[in-house]
Amino acid sequence: MKLLEVKNLNVSFMVEDEKVHVLNDVSLDISENEVLAVIGETGCGKSVTGSSILRILPENANISGEIYYNGENILEMPEEKYRLMRGKEIASVPQSPSTSLDPLMKVGDQVAECITVGNRINGKEKATLKGVVNGIFSKLKLPRENEMYDNYPCELSGGMRQRILLSMGIITSPNLLVVDEPTKAIDWVLRKDIVKELKALKDEMKCAMLFITHDLGAASIIADRIAVMYSGEIVETGPADEVLNNPKHPYTKGLISAMPSRGLNVMEGYMPSFTDTFDTCRFFPRCTEKTHMCDTQIPKSFSINEHHTVKCNMYCGGN
Repeated sequence: MKLLEVKNLNVSFMVEDEKVHVLNDVSLDISENEVLAVIGETGCGKSVTGSSILRILPENANISGEIYYNGENILEMPEEKYRLMRGKEIASVPQSPSTSLDPLMKVGDQVAECITVGNRINGKEKATLKGVVNGIFSKLKLPRENEMYDNYPCELSGGMRQRILLSMGIITSPNLLVVDEPTKAIDWVLRKDIVKELKALKDEMKCAMLFITHDLGAASIIADRIAVMYSGEIVETGPADEVLNNPKHPYTKGLISAMPSRGLNVMEGYMPSFTDTFDTCRFFPRCTEKTHMCDTQIPKSFSINEHHTVKCNMYCGGN
């Protein structure tokens, strides 16, 4: 059963007097207890996709399309109703501990606040909640978990602070967890541990997850399916093993070739600016497999098989 369905999502931002398009007809879905990893270079629109689902875009954003959660379009849902859902049924793990954690508040209280926000609790309830928080810290293998509650963010390492953010996302046992770049600026050993711990917790909670990352190694550990994003578009979607081991889109191939384990062959060129307009393939200037039709026709999605699609003129023939 589809827990989340995003259909033809478009997002633009008004910057002074100019409308800057960031997402273009993005469609994806996540089934119950499934992990979909959205991968791509920094600035491709991954985090904007997550923010659209969470309805936390800034005021200068224009959004159109449909986002269905359990069959209900959350973009048409009253703000008050969605606010009650966000953080409980749909929770998030933001990407930056340095900006997402309050430096003047104990980390344990910050995790507990995800449940108590807006409510007063008595001493007995607070003691019980503190035990719950410490239990999550233990599952995430935080050292001195019984003492961690009273620490401040500045007293913790980057890996510890990232685990605190994970704790904030999972404490409500959500049905859908949006995780944004959980391995950013963390060394590979810690990244691997954090992703494995997150996967174990996801399996225990039996929740679905949108895993936003530029880290293909992390995606390979946790993802059931992968959606590849380039310049605000989904260019390939399929089972994780299939996309990573038999990629179809030239951009996906380039990302995989740039992995240290695959030879560190970095792609030439840069992703286009969101202020650019296109009447050709967006990846055309960087593509090593382009043909004569690529500079004249916008590619459409083509089904490689029932579960694997690619947006490339090599497969759809420009038709």
